[in-house]
Amino acid sequence: MKINFKSLLYEKKPFLGTFVQSAAPEFVEAAAYAGFRYVAVDLEHTYYGVEKTAELIRAGEAADLAMLVRVPSLDATWIKKSLDLGASGVIVPNIDTPEQAAQAVQLCSFTPEGIRGACPGVRANHYGAGGSEYYADSNRDVAIMALVESPEGVRNFDAIVRTPGLTAVFLGPVDLSVAMGLKGDITAPQVQEALMTMIHKANAAGVPVGALGLNAAFARHLFSEGLDFLAYGIDTILMYQKCREIMESVFEK
Repeated sequence: MKINFKSLLYEKKPFLGTFVQSAAPEFVEAAAYAGFRYVAVDLEHTYYGVEKTAELIRAGEAADLAMLVRVPSLDATWIKKSLDLGASGVIVPNIDTPEQAAQAVQLCSFTPEGIRGACPGVRANHYGAGGSEYYADSNRDVAIMALVESPEGVRNFDAIVRTPGLTAVFLGPVDLSVAMGLKGDITAPQVQEALMTMIHKANAAGVPVGALGLNAAFARHLFSEGLDFLAYGIDTILMYQKCREIMESVFEK
């Protein structure tokens, strides 16, 4: 990794990033030039794999972004490949229990902290140039984030947020709303209450907390409640929103 995501947390100031689903390195670069601090490659909801992910990570590093990967699931192979490519950290989706959070830490960490498979010739180790210190350095520097996005995760949040070795928690308001039967409405009182409760519990535990946000008002509200970092939208949604804005401004009634 070139830019360590953990170093952004150490600044103790709120910051923005976004998700990329389009596989466009140009968008990653543009996000950096706009002032975003990180981009998360979304392997959970996209069609591409490790080859395109490597290209996106290189583009982000060249533009001084911290590059994360949202892996498809709590899976040893996807986590290993993402970190071997040089991702600064991973966001692991659908973490509902402290046992799953602990497993994520194990899969992201080399022995003695975990069970991540080791190879000296990967990109993250500069193809061998990093030497034997790579393994300890990776255990120190890789960001491990649990994505909490279900009512079960909310119920178990006290235990999840206290998982040893977990860098941060990330909140998924859209999935949470759908799981509550609210059709993706992230402004629903039940969703808002759950989000605020988790943010405050993470703050109390001293664990950084991030979330997905889809508009500026929502982002400002979460930051005012103690959120540490936010992924503002997804590149595909941002492109749609801008196109819609142009249509409405040109053909305003």
